[in-house]
Amino acid sequence: MDQIQAGDQVVRFDTELTRRAYASLKDGDAERCGCVSCRNFVAQRETVYPEDFRRLLDQIGIDFRKEGEVYECVADGSFRIYGGWFYFAGQLVEPGQRLTDGGPGLQYHFVDGKHMPTEAPADFGDNLAAVEFYTKALWVLPEQPS
Repeated sequence: MDQIQAGDQVVRFDTELTRRAYASLKDGDAERCGCVSCRNFVAQRETVYPEDFRRLLDQIGIDFRKEGEVYECVADGSFRIYGGWFYFAGQLVEPGQRLTDGGPGLQYHFVDGKHMPTEAPADFGDNLAAVEFYTKALWVLPEQPS
């Protein structure tokens, strides 16, 4: 396992096991859900994750197109705040106390994946962790949420 420090957290991860798990997934939670808020997220997924955050996900072995969960937290004018997480094969070494800046409009932290509210959509092995994120996105669909 490799190890990195992000903010005040230290995490170990298995890149290859994580990549194999993601390769077994057809798509992410937002596609599986299909509600209007998730479709809005998918419509701009390529731009809602800042490049620094996408590099971090890639280093860990995570496919940024396959979230384990995505949900809309708050509507703020033309912006929406989304939350979600990505599972990976790994474990927390230092849990930390703060969110880490992942680039413009995005914050994240690592969590123990065994305590997440949804089950991991693939086999990530015995050690499961997650990257939980919060990000801003515009409302880009002509259809409005109900």
